[in-house]
Amino acid sequence: MKYLTWITTLVALPLALAGAEVPAGRLGPAAMGSYRQTVLVTFTSEAAARQARLRLAPLYHDLQAAFSTRMDDCDLNNLRVAEVMAAYGQKGTFYLNDPQNWFQSSPETGITAPAEPAVEVPRRLLARAAAGLAGGNSIGDHTLTHEMLPVLSKHRAFREIMEARVTIETHSVSPVISFVYPNVFYRSEFRDGTDRADLEEMLRRAGIYQLAEHRYNEDWDSGLQDSVFIICDNNTAGGRCSESVLTHTRGEEERPLFLVTMHALVRDWGGPAYPKLAAIYRKWSGRPDWWYCNNNEYAAYRYQVLHSRMTSFVEGRVVRAVLTRPDPLDLGDGTPLTLKVEGVSKDEVLSVESPGAEVQPVALAGAYGFDLFHDRRRGAVETYAKVDNPKNSDQLETVPAGPEGLRALLYRKDRVLTLVLRNEGRHSLEDVRVVFRLPLRWADGVIRRSVGALAPAAAVTLEVPLTERADPEHYVDGVEYDVAQVDFRGERRGRLYATCEAPGDEPAAFFAHDGFLALGPLAGDVTGFDPLTFAQPFLEGAPPQRTYPVPWGNLAWRALRPWKPATLDPDIIFTGGVQNVFDYYQDPALDFPHAQVQYVLYGRIVSPDDRTVRAVFPRQCVRWLSLNGRRVEGTTLSLKQGSNDLRLLYAATIGAVWPVSENNYGCYFRLTDADGNRVEDVRFERPPAP
Repeated sequence: MKYLTWITTLVALPLALAGAEVPAGRLGPAAMGSYRQTVLVTFTSEAAARQARLRLAPLYHDLQAAFSTRMDDCDLNNLRVAEVMAAYGQKGTFYLNDPQNWFQSSPETGITAPAEPAVEVPRRLLARAAAGLAGGNSIGDHTLTHEMLPVLSKHRAFREIMEARVTIETHSVSPVISFVYPNVFYRSEFRDGTDRADLEEMLRRAGIYQLAEHRYNEDWDSGLQDSVFIICDNNTAGGRCSESVLTHTRGEEERPLFLVTMHALVRDWGGPAYPKLAAIYRKWSGRPDWWYCNNNEYAAYRYQVLHSRMTSFVEGRVVRAVLTRPDPLDLGDGTPLTLKVEGVSKDEVLSVESPGAEVQPVALAGAYGFDLFHDRRRGAVETYAKVDNPKNSDQLETVPAGPEGLRALLYRKDRVLTLVLRNEGRHSLEDVRVVFRLPLRWADGVIRRSVGALAPAAAVTLEVPLTERADPEHYVDGVEYDVAQVDFRGERRGRLYATCEAPGDEPAAFFAHDGFLALGPLAGDVTGFDPLTFAQPFLEGAPPQRTYPVPWGNLAWRALRPWKPATLDPDIIFTGGVQNVFDYYQDPALDFPHAQVQYVLYGRIVSPDDRTVRAVFPRQCVRWLSLNGRRVEGTTLSLKQGSNDLRLLYAATIGAVWPVSENNYGCYFRLTDADGNRVEDVRFERPPAP
């Protein structure tokens, strides 16, 4: 197997102690810490020891595939789904938004919200549904507010991912390592894949390494794990997912994760008892060659197989193997590794042991097998907490003490990030380590520091100089959310997140977002009113008026601003409109009881010289575009030196199959040269209101 290195010798060599840290351990795309374990396998003879080969099984207990469930959103009916899963011995992962905001997609299930849903519902999803029934679920990250990530600014998109992880972990008291994109939307048609690559880097920086998305890596090498959907909301989305994939022949190293997915919708699964979901489980449960796991377990196992390293030595009748594997604090799961002893018969293995870790034999076909657990001193996190610093204060007393009496303050001044830790508890804190998690503005997004022990009343200050990336102007856009993940061992193993919000610069003037006035909304379903007829005189060059009468009132030119704390991608000219059609995502301030909502946009482009540029925008949504009084049919703009008058009629379209679209946020607009590179020596300038 390509991940293992073999050295066979008759001489005992000096080796690292079991459990020793690996200082430069950065294993895989999630930049995990690592440590070493030693495994001693004793054989009946020296000949058997020389002939034996130790190998990591591609999947837990060398099973052929993993089977699990993915359910999205903070829907109270997830609790009923969890009961159905447990009745058939199934495990899965529930991908949540902010757990303080719950809704119910259908009341027929009889599920009612508990007194403290933010804490109680996640913990009930994690626990056994009933006595004697299987449990073992996990919680995943689905962003904080269910926004479509590619339409957000870089700072906000990172915050949607990172703050969701922080919030969900602290409420559920469980690790979050897996993620799913809202609306399965991770790539815009306008950004040539840069948005997808940026989002993957944000996930890595947030400590995420598993995506429960359907064949995400089929045409893209992300370094993140993916999944295979076998059924999606009872195939109501058009049948693109099929159970037939379960019977496909697969290669030796292909050990996929099959998912039943993705919403707890009563109408799709046949009624409040979810009979169609139960039928799937009845059909596919209990196969001896499948691993029924949650997504965290699968992710942790596969990540270890892909990124662990092992070196072996023969010493008489003993094979001494040194395994470098990811730290379970970063893995977020304690699933052991299954090792196979090949090349000899099972009877030739006398014993297996590992100093500091549990080893259990496993019955495998054709080979001796055993599970190697993580070191005993590397237990799971038992308590989670967070302390926020929204005003970026540098005064430690402004934040409360966390678990075990640990007080932490994170703040950023200019290009230095500072974390102050003080132990105000009664006991010494051991194995204190810090992982700084930062947005894309900074070249290094995962920065590790080891503190070691922190005695009672002791304090330490960590200062981290930050270096901007080579193109910071593309990643500096509004308030910045920085995080320090502090892991430690006191009476219990704990994790404390310290966060801060640092002021950020506004995007550069070559972004279109702030260079326009808007007139609207215009209704496309009012008898006798046509938005294009109404707007055409202005689009053809008529001077703007102060107000315009329309059948539902008077309209005036406005500089529109996003209504939510989330800031948009600065290439988007905000127009309003409802981003998501579901009642629990809508903002009441956007209520406009008409269809086919359209806007007139009025802006200026200031160019240093005469030139021809290409405009990137949703052509199907722009009913009319004029530059300096002349209508433009294609995407080529002939700019003159100085100010250029730009006018367009924008009509966000809604797809026939899935009614959520990036175009609902506003008009994407970017200028490029002939090679597709952004033009950065022009600026968008908003005209004065009439």
